[in-house]
Amino acid sequence: MSVKSSNPAGSLRTWLNSYFKFLIVRDPFERIISAYKDKFVHNPRFEPWYKHNIAPVIIRKYRKYRTESWGGLQFQDFVRYLGDPNHKFLDLQFGDHIIHWVTYVELCAPCEINYNVVGHHETLEEDAPYILREAGIDRLVSYPAIPPGITKYNQSKVEYYFSKVAKRDIKRLYERFEGDFTLFGYKEPTFLFH
Repeated sequence: MSVKSSNPAGSLRTWLNSYFKFLIVRDPFERIISAYKDKFVHNPRFEPWYKHNIAPVIIRKYRKYRTESWGGLQFQDFVRYLGDPNHKFLDLQFGDHIIHWVTYVELCAPCEINYNVVGHHETLEEDAPYILREAGIDRLVSYPAIPPGITKYNQSKVEYYFSKVAKRDIKRLYERFEGDFTLFGYKEPTFLFH
């Protein structure tokens, strides 16, 4: 028999205090590149709404020269959208699909939820076994093998993707994701600002 709580917020707080909670984070700019490639370039899960519903809206609003006949959403269009202080209107229009590029601060509430462990994508090979052990499930499940080099931070990839993006747009993007950089110990990408 279950008893319905008259205070759902109290129940949620009780659950959050009693469950093992972990979060895996990634360098914010590498995460943005990954979201762009996964949703607008390769789209391996075939989620057509990214290319057919979201990309055209971003292009119409953020492509500097709308007469250019580039095929599909370009990375610089995506960065302009993400760095726009007024991006919230489109975020609402796009709905839950934005979870792939919203800040961790907005998505995971790390200042409100006391996570037991915060792992990093760059150290996932060490962090995953630790998290499973701390959760007490290391004898029940294992983390899949990670292809060599896939989690390593790649500054040259970041430089390549941001090379055609205006410095002003990079700085705006950084301002939006600064909380993620700071909170999770990622270095400010000053090499992109000069």
